[in-house]
Amino acid sequence: MVNCLLCNRSLTKKLTISEIVFPGPIREQVVCNVCFQKFDRYSSKDVCRGCGRENEGELCADCQRWQQQYGWYLSHRPLFHYNQAMKEFMQQYKFQGQYHLRAVFQQSLQTVINQMDYDLLIPIPVTNHTMRTRGFNQVTGLLENIRYTELIKHREKQKVAQSKKDRQSRLKAKQPFFLNKRISLQGQRIVLVDDIYTTGRTLYHAAELCYQNGCKRVQSLSLAR
Repeated sequence: MVNCLLCNRSLTKKLTISEIVFPGPIREQVVCNVCFQKFDRYSSKDVCRGCGRENEGELCADCQRWQQQYGWYLSHRPLFHYNQAMKEFMQQYKFQGQYHLRAVFQQSLQTVINQMDYDLLIPIPVTNHTMRTRGFNQVTGLLENIRYTELIKHREKQKVAQSKKDRQSRLKAKQPFFLNKRISLQGQRIVLVDDIYTTGRTLYHAAELCYQNGCKRVQSLSLAR
């Protein structure tokens, strides 16, 4: 018997029609429907074509400012709203180090990534200090069953957590990344992946680095926004 990773209820697997008709591995359910319904998915309609913010249409004010600064804007797709359920999940997974919770959203991310057209999937890195204290990168944990390439590295050995900074401090942050140049980005189509999109500053730093090194296109994806 398998239990829900979030509430520990017993899970009873109900096969879908496709799982009955078509042979192949059956997806293991790791979260009950009651828990998963607490997470609010983003719509794909009437959203900012930059950051994916709902009820904006065209390009929101924030993305227009990014376009003015860089001459381009990042095409970003968030999967879920950063609501109370997501906040509690991140607290347990990211800050309390409950690494087994990485499985909660792996299938959701894999489904979306499989629909994207790219050459390299690059996760946003964490600092050396975070790796030593937390023991894992929360982004690569979510990508466990997906092929990715860790090309971007963090310059800072230790930093103030983004969650501790206000909006202005985040926006004024200097470039924290450098590129591990063992693989050329010339002409490559890149998808950057992060756990949370707040101001966009982190992903724009990473995207800028990719464009400076000759990539053709950069898109990004986050679990939450």
